[in-house]
Amino acid sequence: MNRSMNRLLPLLAAALLLAGCGFHVRGNYQLPDNVGAVFIEVPGYDYDLRRRLQRALGSRGVRLTEDATEADSVLHIVNPQFATRVLSVGTDARVREHELRYTLSFEMRRRDGTVLVAPQSVELLRDVTYDETNVLGSQSESSAGRLELQDQAVQQIVRRLAARLG
Repeated sequence: MNRSMNRLLPLLAAALLLAGCGFHVRGNYQLPDNVGAVFIEVPGYDYDLRRRLQRALGSRGVRLTEDATEADSVLHIVNPQFATRVLSVGTDARVREHELRYTLSFEMRRRDGTVLVAPQSVELLRDVTYDETNVLGSQSESSAGRLELQDQAVQQIVRRLAARLG
């Protein structure tokens, strides 16, 4: 029994130190109630981004509404877009690797126009390899990269909202 206590003592001390310094596991935070019901405005038909934002904000205690007229606050997403750029070309003049870029801007305002979170930009990059002998695999990797970048953008937006509003 004494040995097990000696092993647990350093773990307990580390846990107490981390708790005392304000450390929190990423994603383990709530947004304040003062934003009220939030409407997410995403241009065009970017339903994936809107759904991901709804899930992320809803899981952090934010009340969401589907009607902008019922919202206390509006999260405006501006110009979300993907772009690609060639990074490397093989000796046979074929693309071997490209960069996938995802950019967007966002801001949050109260219904009366008061700025809660000033306009901010998010830019994320991911390198994707391309193999012409495995076209389906390369397309799958590119699609997965797009989803991953979109998830990272949502996480950044939520963290920034929590930092500004909290």
